Amino acid sequence: MEVIVRATSHLAETIPASGRVVLEEGSRVGDLLESLGVNSDLIMLIVIDGSLGDLDTPLKDGSKVELIPPVSGG
Repeated sequence: MEVIVRATSHLAETIPASGRVVLEEGSRVGDLLESLGVNSDLIMLIVIDGSLGDLDTPLKDGSKVELIPPVSGG
């Protein structure tokens, strides 16, 4: 299956330019992060198809996943 991933900040560097990532059927968000080499501690919010998710949220073909890191600065 293929999902579309979007991220900001330093996380954007881990995502293919197309934003498309191919995963095995039945994959969850945690599997996606592992395939991208992203430490889950670097993620504050996960949004899947407009709804909040977590590492155990199942993905489906065509899911749109947004990875949002913690905000810092002043």
